[in-house]
Amino acid sequence: MNANQDHTSQALGHDHSHRTASKRSLSISLALITIYMLVEVAGGLISGSLALLADAGHMLTDSAAIGLALLAIWVSGRPASIEQTFGFHRTEILAAMLNALSLWLIVALIFLEASRRFDDAKDIDGGLMLVVGAVGLVINLAAAWVLHWSAEESLNVEGAFLHVIADLLGSVAVVTAGILVMAFGWNIADPIFGIVIGVLILASSLRLLWKVVHVLMEGTPAHLDLHLLCQRLEELEGVTGVHDIHAWSITTGYDALSAHVTADVAVMENPNLVLQRLRDIASSEFGIAHVTIQLEDSMDGCFEDHHIEHPTIYRSGQRADNHRHDES
Repeated sequence: MNANQDHTSQALGHDHSHRTASKRSLSISLALITIYMLVEVAGGLISGSLALLADAGHMLTDSAAIGLALLAIWVSGRPASIEQTFGFHRTEILAAMLNALSLWLIVALIFLEASRRFDDAKDIDGGLMLVVGAVGLVINLAAAWVLHWSAEESLNVEGAFLHVIADLLGSVAVVTAGILVMAFGWNIADPIFGIVIGVLILASSLRLLWKVVHVLMEGTPAHLDLHLLCQRLEELEGVTGVHDIHAWSITTGYDALSAHVTADVAVMENPNLVLQRLRDIASSEFGIAHVTIQLEDSMDGCFEDHHIEHPTIYRSGQRADNHRHDES
């Protein structure tokens, strides 16, 4: 097994364990949220609280979002084929996008219900509203805690996590509104808090959607310093330059790189050692799972039109001239 295959196998093993952990976290959260959703429906019908019923509807979308995330994990685990050479890893990114967009729908519904409540305030059982909201707060805290660790490693899980956080904020609003209704009879507090929560949900969904679009546009992974990577490759003895370099994410935690590297004549006589060292730098130092490097003796035949400047490189304390890298 060569070095590139070894790093790919390690990446796939990590991806499998990551999917297993994500699936477990999502399953636990789905059970918690579904059970409490039924409690909220009952509480909303008994107390007459539109806020509780609206929050139950929100939790229904949470359950759908988590179910979508679980489906995406199952689909992404299918093997690669001649039609899908990278497999179905992008399914998780698409699920994250759908979850982000569904949050916008939730915000629109919250604003609509809030406007109706301003025009038609109704008597509410503040005590029951407070109790059910407090239970919901605990349930959502537990679900958010379960999803938190996996959300840091997967945009797919992060989408479901943001749904739970949105509902957590909704529970805070229900509790606060219940207290105000009990203490002062301020039924109008319910729609006011609903609007505040809607704005917070919108802000968090925009952040998630930006990450998703960056992956779909095959942007350079945010954690990857491409300038430093080029510098490290060019520091190898016999390497004269790097051009036509591309770095992108297949899905969260699975990055890919392709590059053309020019080398002097002595290296080209026995290129395997330098190729292995180039791949090791990209894989081991920069965490890139899929590395493709083409070794060349010149840039003749490369017709890339886009270039970027990269910072001055230092070798053995001596300042070298700026290099230009072709990138598209």
